[in-house]
Amino acid sequence: MESTAPRAWLVRGSKNYAFDQWMLDSGYTAVDFHEVGDLGVARDLPAMRALLAPLMPEKSENAVGNYAAQLNAFANRIEIGDIVVLPLKSLGRLAFGVITGDYRYLPGTGVLNHVRSVDWKRPDVARTAINQDLLYSLGAFSTVVQISRNDAAHRLGRILEGAEVDPGARAGVALSLPKAQDDVVDTDEAIASDGQDIIRYSRDRILSRIKERFAGYELQDLVAEILRAEGMTCKVPPKGADGGIDIIAGSGVLGISAPTIIVQVKSQASRIGSEVLDQLGGVVGQHQADHGLLVAMGGLTAQAQAKVDAQRLRVAVWDAEEVVDRLLKHYEVLPNSIRDAIPLRRTWLIDESEAS
Repeated sequence: MESTAPRAWLVRGSKNYAFDQWMLDSGYTAVDFHEVGDLGVARDLPAMRALLAPLMPEKSENAVGNYAAQLNAFANRIEIGDIVVLPLKSLGRLAFGVITGDYRYLPGTGVLNHVRSVDWKRPDVARTAINQDLLYSLGAFSTVVQISRNDAAHRLGRILEGAEVDPGARAGVALSLPKAQDDVVDTDEAIASDGQDIIRYSRDRILSRIKERFAGYELQDLVAEILRAEGMTCKVPPKGADGGIDIIAGSGVLGISAPTIIVQVKSQASRIGSEVLDQLGGVVGQHQADHGLLVAMGGLTAQAQAKVDAQRLRVAVWDAEEVVDRLLKHYEVLPNSIRDAIPLRRTWLIDESEAS
């Protein structure tokens, strides 16, 4: 008999990013197998294989078995109360929810037809909140994956409940994967069969390196170099009591021509609240700067994000994904010290997300 403790599942939804918001707004987790009818007629793995085989004559027996395992997991194995994680690819974030309903078929076009009801408790978790081992699991290309490595269900459950950072595995919990049954889709099986999102994995590795090498005050040096690469003249005040100023940036040789920017850098993985924005706005006004820039590697709370949206032209925010974007954009002109700490190399890869 299987454990009744909630399990954790990655359900990727659809390659069409527009359906991510549809799932959040509709309260669904879903899979995009529109060519397959109601899965409710297949109550176990053999029945799911029998349903899919005639619809996929060009696929190998192993491929049909792989798809059958994923759809069987979605329709029959995921239970009410289980944890579900949806990668929001366009945002570089993760949505966490709890399964609240059984499988049902949603007819029509313009929707994902195979759905489970979900209470999306945390739709905006930064990837920096999750440790690298579980980020690897969350990068599997398979549509439905059980995340079971390294005490994953407990750790992801803590994030679901509101923890700002991944607590890591509990002492005494085995860090190896449990032995899989025939109809279980687990992390290693999913990656072996369908591959890993190499681009996402690479970005997560870069984020991990930034966390390792540019923690605390060191991050402001990285941000200053990125701003310099973008044509700004930067002054980094002595580390310590900075009065809410980590970097002063401006145009021109002296760095005092418009636009002038007051920068505050927060390296922690936890989200930043609106009080930090208020403080930065006050410092910008006090120094008569044109703009403020808050670098928040853990992102913002919902209240803080709403405040930024309300005064978009006054204070800008870079989250971890924005820092990586700008690092990659200017990498070749950054100082050797930065490139030594984050050694990158360009390469060409097959886009597995589009490969048939």
